[in-house]
Amino acid sequence: MTLHLHKYPFVRFLVPLILGIYFSHSFLHETECSNIVMGILCLVCGVSFILYHVFKKYTHRWLNGVCIYLLLFTIGTAITELHLSSVHHQWSTEKCVYKAQLTEDPKEKEHSILCPVSVIASQDSAGSHSVDKKVLLYLTKDSASQQLKRGDQLLFYGQINAPRNNGNPEEFDYASYLLHQNISGTAFAYTGNWQLKGHDPHRTLKQTALDYRKLLLEKIKHLGFSGDEYTVLSALVLGYQDELSEDIRESYSISGASHVLSLSGLHIGFLYFLLEFLLSFANRKKGTLIAKQLFIIILLWGFAFLTGLLSPVVRSVIMFSLIALSRIRNNHPVTLNTLAVAALLMLVYNPFYLYDVSFQLSFTAIAGIVIIQPWLDGLVKTENRIVKYVWGLMTVSIAAQIITTPIILYYFSRFSTHFLLTNIIVVPLVSVIMYLAVFTLCIGFISPLQTLLAFLLKESIKFLNGTVSFVEHLPYSSIDHIWLTSADVAVFYLILFLSSFYFISRKRWALFGLLPCIAFLITFHAKERYQQQNIRSIIFYNARNCPTVHLIESPETSYLFSAEKDSVHKKLRYATQRFWNKNLANTPQILPSSFRGKSIWKQNDVLYFEGKTICMIKDDSWRNKVSNNPLNIDYLYLCKGYKGKLVWLMPLFNTKKVVIDASLSDYKRKAIEKECKLLGIDYFSISEKGAYKITL
Repeated sequence: MTLHLHKYPFVRFLVPLILGIYFSHSFLHETECSNIVMGILCLVCGVSFILYHVFKKYTHRWLNGVCIYLLLFTIGTAITELHLSSVHHQWSTEKCVYKAQLTEDPKEKEHSILCPVSVIASQDSAGSHSVDKKVLLYLTKDSASQQLKRGDQLLFYGQINAPRNNGNPEEFDYASYLLHQNISGTAFAYTGNWQLKGHDPHRTLKQTALDYRKLLLEKIKHLGFSGDEYTVLSALVLGYQDELSEDIRESYSISGASHVLSLSGLHIGFLYFLLEFLLSFANRKKGTLIAKQLFIIILLWGFAFLTGLLSPVVRSVIMFSLIALSRIRNNHPVTLNTLAVAALLMLVYNPFYLYDVSFQLSFTAIAGIVIIQPWLDGLVKTENRIVKYVWGLMTVSIAAQIITTPIILYYFSRFSTHFLLTNIIVVPLVSVIMYLAVFTLCIGFISPLQTLLAFLLKESIKFLNGTVSFVEHLPYSSIDHIWLTSADVAVFYLILFLSSFYFISRKRWALFGLLPCIAFLITFHAKERYQQQNIRSIIFYNARNCPTVHLIESPETSYLFSAEKDSVHKKLRYATQRFWNKNLANTPQILPSSFRGKSIWKQNDVLYFEGKTICMIKDDSWRNKVSNNPLNIDYLYLCKGYKGKLVWLMPLFNTKKVVIDASLSDYKRKAIEKECKLLGIDYFSISEKGAYKITL
């Protein structure tokens, strides 16, 4: 096998488009010079095109390539700017009345009801304004909000905020996630601040598809599926993951089989090859071959419809539709060009797909199979059909794992050591389950046969879950807490490319190119390791339900100074888990009311740590107190529970800075900020600026 990039023009076209999308998303958006940069790019494209046609010489042929690449880079930049602008909205800084319509059925949370809505209009003192933006609306959980359904129209009074992160170290980038889902804002409305105004029975195509999926889920329950068998089957066949338990998710993740629970390219591939096999008799003539491929495309889109037109399924169906069309022309449809065309079309339609994990994994996995698997397959020559099949299955799994490992480590920080054993058993079993499920749901008119198939399907899923559980409990089943940066991922893929190029073409320069890559990784991680050892700091976390200060002495020793008494670690898990796992060797210790250590002491709500004094105000116990000698403190930490004014505390404390916790209401926060300005005291608002970190 050889690598000749000139044979894959669409791969070369894809690269500048991706670079343009990344450039716009990371550097250009919401900058004052975005229009200037776009203008310069268009100008350079035009000049390159003119120069190429003015100096039409063979020696200047490279100008044509430069022009095309610049054009694609500009297209990537432009479409990303358009999408970002369509999502972004300048919401009012004050509370307004909004008219909205539920686009999906509400989801029940622990203390609220989440309603995905489309905000139609806003009403303020200046009049009514048309909006048409997607918003996540949280309502107080009560009997009225629990009865809402898709299509209900609401009026609510509240403030919509653009998505933003809490600013906690290493926290999940929730704002970018919402942006990529085309969500323009979030809002909360208390009981009494919203009203049901009507219901719109009109349904979009996606909403109709979701209704049909709901019918199929009810059908699966009617066939006797329940518990883990029901949730796993629903995820495998219909992409419904809402009821998957944490135990099942963790079990599949550790064993290296979590990809089978996400309905995407693997499952669509099973259906495609099943249809190819069943309709193989139509390959003899050109006309029947065309009809067959068009029929397969229709059936694949029909399946996508029944899954609720989920984005990963739609992307996979687009890819296999292109494969089906290319199958008409030749017998080797799955090429890098085919993948590049599919990716190119999808990214032009929605550049945010580039940041979707399933998109990245699907395309890289298939690219790995196309590029690496034939070379691996050729390493073992055998005429034995069983050995050939098993080795082929192993090489597919190895090729996909090799090329997707950097992405998996970047997002999930876990490597499943027994992935090969898992996939040898699980992948064929999942294909059997997919086929059984399709026939079971389609054979309803023959009840005895459907009952038999349902029994076989249930036993197959039990065997699948048992296999995954067995692999999960094998020794050293996974290596956890592997932390990669985006730079690491880029360098790993460069190493992978150079290594593959060397083994395939035996070019020495590729081998020498590995040395600076390895040197970079060693230097970068040595520096990061040194920084982790010097981690002494104080962090005021942005966690509304749990005001907490984290006092870090070393990776082995740290303390939590919290306003809460119960379940502190659990309440902070979402905000801090990644940071703790990456930087701390031990779980932080929750400080009792009285504590004294090497560099720390605490008495009630006053704490001293590494030369800094913090006083937490979480109730009104400090009110009406008098002191002739005010306490000198560095940080006055105001939390929920304190109802007084800041000025009442001034006779008690000489403070350098006031830290306003996110647990305080907006009204209270603004009042304290105003007092700080009047008193000339420096302050930090956690709800406005995110978590506050002081490096010692």
